[in-house]
Amino acid sequence: MSLHMKWAWSIVSMVIAGIILCAGCSSSISETTTDPTQEFNDALLTATYAVTISPSATPSPLPPTQTPSPTITLTSTATPYSGTPPPLPGAFQSGLLRLNTQPQTYLEDTCAYLKDRWDPNNSAPGSVVMAVMYHSVAADDTLLSSTADVHDKDMRAFLEYAHELGFSTVTTQQLVDFLEHNAKIPERSLILIVDDRRPGAVREHFMPYLEEYNWTLTLAWIIGDTDTRPASYLGCCPEENFSSLWEQMETYNSTGRLDVQAHGYIHNINISENSTDDFILHEVLDPRAVLQEHFYCKDYTTGEIDPNCSTMQPLAFIWPGGNFTAHAAQIARQSGYHIGFTINPRGPVMFNWIPLAEAVDPMSPSWLPEIPAGDALMTLPRYWSYDAIDHIDDVVQIGQQAAEYAARNRSQELRYYDMMCKSTYGEIPGLEP
Repeated sequence: MSLHMKWAWSIVSMVIAGIILCAGCSSSISETTTDPTQEFNDALLTATYAVTISPSATPSPLPPTQTPSPTITLTSTATPYSGTPPPLPGAFQSGLLRLNTQPQTYLEDTCAYLKDRWDPNNSAPGSVVMAVMYHSVAADDTLLSSTADVHDKDMRAFLEYAHELGFSTVTTQQLVDFLEHNAKIPERSLILIVDDRRPGAVREHFMPYLEEYNWTLTLAWIIGDTDTRPASYLGCCPEENFSSLWEQMETYNSTGRLDVQAHGYIHNINISENSTDDFILHEVLDPRAVLQEHFYCKDYTTGEIDPNCSTMQPLAFIWPGGNFTAHAAQIARQSGYHIGFTINPRGPVMFNWIPLAEAVDPMSPSWLPEIPAGDALMTLPRYWSYDAIDHIDDVVQIGQQAAEYAARNRSQELRYYDMMCKSTYGEIPGLEP
């Protein structure tokens, strides 16, 4: 029996148990339960698709930004404090963000946030991640079919300039660890995401840079009809001879340069407020087992699936067409995803800092506002490949501004931690005065 089938049988068992245990419970997905049939359906949905994860807290409205005092001096946490704790500064703001974009925090535990923020073993304040979305990479003499595509020369110019500026790539796992716990990553980081099934873009255009720079490339993979699709013939590599698209992409994945994440099952029908739970679950949940079979639990030497494979991957859901809803974001999180990506280029992301929008931007009406979805980490922004090079300098400056803002408020935040948090959360290890 395949890993997919075993996994499906385990879900069936969970359903049966969940229905029995939750017969008198209210659903965790729907807060209103006035109809017994609806209660049954909600209990079934919860028992079937909820997984044991720690959902990120709903973003809280930002407090007004306070002007930091220029007279504050750095103070060691070893110094005992007494009296009233200082007010914490407002969240960092930048005039370089697009109009109507509002940075959102997503961590409610202030003490845990401050400890992770100032732990010298973690990422330094101002560490910034720029997500870039790619589709087709076209030859320089080819007319682009859409604004989602990019010419090879422009792709190369961006990658080379990013490398020159000191950027390095991160995988989805690294990004999740950074966003959730401020784990150490390069202070200037990229996550390069190629949407859809594009072996040519991977092999011909990106792979030389991945090898030269020791970078990784994230693939937003559609399941769809992959089982029946042939391998792509590539002019760069006539010696390659694969029997299927799966074999081709598994071979490329075996290089260790790829990071495969979910991009829907059917994919071509976008999720909307009218989408049924069955459709959302098929798009969001079903790709997990297929991707695990082909990219995370398969021994490429023997071709066998490890029956004891245990993995949390994929960790990211890249919303097809950039379309999401609050309900779909909730289901995605319950299905085991830690982050999600839109197609909205709001800005870069930092620890506990995601630029989002409250309402539709009249200048870009197709970009869905993310704040109403209630989960900042499931609606992360991405720059578009065709103009990413025009924004990377702003990304660098935003990181620098954030670092300077943190430095001005360091003693204030550490004093707050010392007075309000240290007795419960302990010393911040290795912190220098």
